Amino acid sequence: MKIIYDTDIGWMNDDCIAAVLALSAPDLEVLGITPIMGNYDLSHEVACALRLLEVLGRESVPVCPGFDRPLLHERGRYADAMWGEWATFPETIDLPAGLPSLTADPRHASDFIIESVRAHPGEVTILAVGPLTNLAVAIRKAPDIVGKIRQAVIMGGGIGLFPGGWGNSTPLSEFNFWVDPEAARIVLRSNLPTVLVPINVCRKTHLPKRFVEAIAHSTTAKPGVAELFRTWTLPLFESLVRENHLAYGLYDSCVIGYALRPDLFKTTELSVDVVTLPGPQYGMSIAYQPGERIVDDENIRFPIEDAPSPITVVHDVDFDGLVELYLETVGA
Repeated sequence: MKIIYDTDIGWMNDDCIAAVLALSAPDLEVLGITPIMGNYDLSHEVACALRLLEVLGRESVPVCPGFDRPLLHERGRYADAMWGEWATFPETIDLPAGLPSLTADPRHASDFIIESVRAHPGEVTILAVGPLTNLAVAIRKAPDIVGKIRQAVIMGGGIGLFPGGWGNSTPLSEFNFWVDPEAARIVLRSNLPTVLVPINVCRKTHLPKRFVEAIAHSTTAKPGVAELFRTWTLPLFESLVRENHLAYGLYDSCVIGYALRPDLFKTTELSVDVVTLPGPQYGMSIAYQPGERIVDDENIRFPIEDAPSPITVVHDVDFDGLVELYLETVGA
């Protein structure tokens, strides 16, 4: 499967751990990595992606930088006080593993997406685990790619119909959709074949110490993988441990896991929209079964004539199966 990994990657955060899985999977051909601001500023994320490729010996994979800010969402006091260094534009970059010697591809992420999809019509899957600005702009610049993308698997949003659907950036909004709600709305309304992995499912995962130890101490793991987990992830348990697992989990690895083994997940079909009105609901995702709603004998119908096309929404995961898949794929 040809994939483009669209990510707000940080050094050994959940995006990076998912990238290790994608780059280790023999069934995935990583056409390129397209960093997008989100967890960190774009310059930091580009450096992380390049350094990861160096450690794993995958220097041939292009890293095409995307947008350094959302379409409309400006940073404010609340954004500055909470998680997410998007659009902070630091003067210097510092990585725990040192800066890369590898350089980024000159193509912009949105152009790389368009070029890759047109070169391989019906074959490219977009695995998007950050704000959706790169993909939204690619769709607006080249609407023809919607019918040529094999599938988009997206981590984002929170679905109120299922347990765990509350927000993690605001009481109502999940981080990726809150950073750029306008982009998320464009993508979800584009008729792109989409699988949404909402935060509900991600909250069912964690990062067990035994999982990290198995990789860190493995003598059979693929080149560079054991070093990453031994040097950077295992020490985190000294400060971030909670009940023998980290407070954050295999969030973005669910997206890679779905691409590899969709049978590990349970899904349903729903229309999903994103609120872009200012206020506490900004970035909130709303999911419902499409169709007419008759509320009384006078045939009054709820006005949803412009409902977005239904997409596949994941609502459960076989977590043990996901862990097993990860360990097998990285050779640990």
